[in-house]
Amino acid sequence: MDLLDLQKLSDLDFEGLCKDMLERLLGVRLEIFSSGPDGGIDLRYFAPNQTIIIQCKHWIKSGRAKLISHLFDSELPKLDRMQPTPIRYILATSVEMTPAAKAKILDGFRPYIQNTGDIYGIAEITSFLQNNPEVVRKNMRLWLNDATILEAMISKNVIQRSLHLADDIKETLRTYVPSANLRKAMNLVEKNHVVLVSGPPGVGKTTLTHVICAHYADRGFEVVEVSENVEDVYRVWHDGEPQIFIYDDFLGQTSLDDKLHKNEDSRLLSLIRRIRKDSTKRFVCTTREYVLQQARQRYERMDRGDLDPLTFTVDLDILGREERAQILYNHVYWSEWSNSAKRVFSHPDVYRPLIRHRSFNPRAIADLLSVPFDPDLGEPGTQLMAALNDPMGLWRHVFDHQLKESDRDVLHLLFTFGGKADLSALGNAYLAFSNRGLSHFKASLKILNGTLVRLFGEGVRSYVEFSNPSVNDFMLMKFSEEGDLIMRVLNNPYSFDQVALLWSYHDAPVDAELPARLNLIPFQAEVEQAAMATLERDETATHSRAGRAALCLGIAGSMHVPNIEDWAVRRLNQPGFVYRGSTGDITALIRITHGSANRRIRQLHDSVRLEGLTSLFNMDRSDRGLFIAASHAMDLAEFVDDGIREDLCRQADEMFEALLDQYSRDPDDVDSDMIDHSLQYVLRYGELWQHKWPSAATLMEGWLPEEAEDFEGSDEESDVDPEYVDGEVYLTMNSLSFLE
Repeated sequence: MDLLDLQKLSDLDFEGLCKDMLERLLGVRLEIFSSGPDGGIDLRYFAPNQTIIIQCKHWIKSGRAKLISHLFDSELPKLDRMQPTPIRYILATSVEMTPAAKAKILDGFRPYIQNTGDIYGIAEITSFLQNNPEVVRKNMRLWLNDATILEAMISKNVIQRSLHLADDIKETLRTYVPSANLRKAMNLVEKNHVVLVSGPPGVGKTTLTHVICAHYADRGFEVVEVSENVEDVYRVWHDGEPQIFIYDDFLGQTSLDDKLHKNEDSRLLSLIRRIRKDSTKRFVCTTREYVLQQARQRYERMDRGDLDPLTFTVDLDILGREERAQILYNHVYWSEWSNSAKRVFSHPDVYRPLIRHRSFNPRAIADLLSVPFDPDLGEPGTQLMAALNDPMGLWRHVFDHQLKESDRDVLHLLFTFGGKADLSALGNAYLAFSNRGLSHFKASLKILNGTLVRLFGEGVRSYVEFSNPSVNDFMLMKFSEEGDLIMRVLNNPYSFDQVALLWSYHDAPVDAELPARLNLIPFQAEVEQAAMATLERDETATHSRAGRAALCLGIAGSMHVPNIEDWAVRRLNQPGFVYRGSTGDITALIRITHGSANRRIRQLHDSVRLEGLTSLFNMDRSDRGLFIAASHAMDLAEFVDDGIREDLCRQADEMFEALLDQYSRDPDDVDSDMIDHSLQYVLRYGELWQHKWPSAATLMEGWLPEEAEDFEGSDEESDVDPEYVDGEVYLTMNSLSFLE
């Protein structure tokens, strides 16, 4: 606090400040009188036989000499005439008071002023304000520096936004369900005082920050919302006072161009370092993963800042059945739908498909339930299922009427990469696919990001992916309906991954429950041409060469594509080719070469099997590798010598029994990684779990994955008491049936 700060105050502002200060110091409530002739009183405390009069003199411009003259000429006579006679007189002034000046005033105002401690000059006032930040905060004009009134309005806007934030938090808490996401994020906040919450649009980043803020507000922290830049934080910073700052999209929504101005990266890192050292402060930010990665790439300081330990990525897959049920229940309960519509969701046949849906999304549920119920659109459960399950209904209007052709091409290409692609690779594929330049590609990404796609970073690489699985389903339907799209991709290929993706939707199992399938038979020549053009482009493919060979054998088994078949056979005849493949690639090659109707391919089986099994059994030579090898031996039992399989399983069984014994004696002394690998082995085979180690299920209940639960999803499920099958899920959803 300095002289210029108090100069910004009007007389009335100064009186209000003095009232707040002296009420705290005296421990009493003071009366404040309106402007005008005050009879020598600005503030007063009145009680029987104890009247305290306070004069507030904002005389910075006039100076100390004129103030003292005015006190003796005008204020002292008023005191002498006052009835009842005050027992104490306190002077508060914005003038700097020297010891000599205080002594002179004390001598002249006896007995009203009892000691110099009742004379507050600017030094005493500023000292008080520095130690009582809550008084500063209450008097907004004290935040003004000597810049402009506009800066005062910015500070005021910070307060106003924070007031609105409080209302948003209350609304969030009505429907929020605590999950492991909250626990993990809270651990980071407690440990580092800072957390950067990242994730794609719509997964609940802002919701999570609201709940974190509510937690700290309950602990006495002031909640402040920031939106402009880090200077907003410093404008409302109060040393020693608990504060939590929430900064949504702190790096911008799609780019850094409008966020990190000159030296903003340095100020941001400086603020983070300061808050990490201050036990009274917390800083919660949200950002999209891609933008965070972009910032690290563009700004050397941010790259050096090592933000990884402070970053938490929201993961919807972490939600269990109970949490999904609670989310559904909360949104249904607090919606404006009629009670009769809400009661429908209490039935297992309605809620089960919803909470198990692979595209379960709290935002989609909230959006539908936020509008009035329309019975013409179907039953309540049907409407909600449509919102999760019908990509055509969700995306067709946007795709056909709100996007340009260049935007659609980005979506077409992203689908051919499996719904997720390296940003650079997708850009290069766009150049091959379209006659437009990268400027159109970048412009389209800005349009699509946050709606149909999301951009994010993993390590040093940037990626693009569909924002929701339903977008991928929609694109699959588009390709199944429009053969010209398949032709365009095959005539302008960039990566073998694109050929593999199209083939996967042609060759998918009958029970894959796909919304559509692709028929590549009419494009046999184009498939072969595209494959041969991309098979040797190692830098553009995510499939290993062994994986490419397996896919080529699969295509050759269904189509007449001799060039593709020749390529695969040549590679498989190379010593060590199979050995370098991944587990999935090797397994696929063993099975394909064994079951192929093509005699030439079947002749490869013996060499592929020998080299492949040798690789699988030796991929991990550690103790945990024994469980991995035993699993491979069981999975490929028809291709493994009985003696080898039995020996591997015996060793794995003995090791698991030793782990069980150790766990029963001292659970904390068991390597959790070993436990995980052993359970992956034994849970994969029902007879091992149910008959060989029946006591292990009870002993190690905390380690059991959800997939090991009985009944769920089975044909017998509908014939069993839903309370028994669904447990807490049933109890949660069934309570809706009691709504009046």
